[in-house]
Amino acid sequence: MAAIPPNMSSHINFIADLPKYKVEKPFFFHHSVTANLDVEEKKATDNLTLLPQPVKISSMRDNDNISLDRNGFCYIQHQSKYLPGSAISLELRTLYAKETEELLTSSFNAELAFCYDVKLRSNSPEGNGAYELGHPLFVENTVAFPHSDISLASASPEIKGLLDEDQLKTYSQPGYRFRLINTWRSLLPKCEDRPLVLCDYSSLDMDDLVATDRVRPNRSKELYILKYSQSQQWYWLPDQRSDELFMFLVYDSLSDGNARLCPHTSVDNPLAPIDAPPRESVETRTLVITKM
Repeated sequence: MAAIPPNMSSHINFIADLPKYKVEKPFFFHHSVTANLDVEEKKATDNLTLLPQPVKISSMRDNDNISLDRNGFCYIQHQSKYLPGSAISLELRTLYAKETEELLTSSFNAELAFCYDVKLRSNSPEGNGAYELGHPLFVENTVAFPHSDISLASASPEIKGLLDEDQLKTYSQPGYRFRLINTWRSLLPKCEDRPLVLCDYSSLDMDDLVATDRVRPNRSKELYILKYSQSQQWYWLPDQRSDELFMFLVYDSLSDGNARLCPHTSVDNPLAPIDAPPRESVETRTLVITKM
């Protein structure tokens, strides 16, 4: 078998640096809201202008210099007891969330690890019409533009909403660090189609992060979409196996020269075989609280 090329070249759809965004906040409606709209109706559901840019994406495999604190992401060897496997059920979803909490508690010596979201994604053209948006087993499409899931300004209210009254009282005291950590794994033996790529925080200019509203039927949330810069460095894990787990930062309350978030996106993989199966993946979001 031929060696896997360590790097690849692809295109990433960055938000355009337009004057209108200085007076008009970017927004987009969640795709499930727009799925049944015609072309003219869809024009009113976002004001995003995305421009594809060619990007070199480096392999992180066997790169010992990459760390969550410095770069905003890493990968570890971790075989789940529950996924991938048979068709995902509500019970398996709950067990996987618990397994993730145990993993992150151990990895970070956490006072609290609360997995508050488990999300399934697929790049299959058929999609999944069995469940509505908001159902725990709803399968979302892959995201095709670089984003970070929550803005720094929105993170604190998000975290407070995840804690009960007693927890708020305990963890509002000085000396605690709050992180929102995303884990990501392939549900296929290896991921070739639409792999996830991650931006190195140390190469990022915070001015390249554009606050954007994502609108859902019942609420909206502020996240970041990324503008292009030649200084940005992107990484992937070639032929990522299901036992190779990404961890990356959604948010870190510590601001001391460390990474605080991680822009990411899926991309076309020109190295994938033509018959590669459509991507299937599972990701979690977990609140991790540690002592400083």
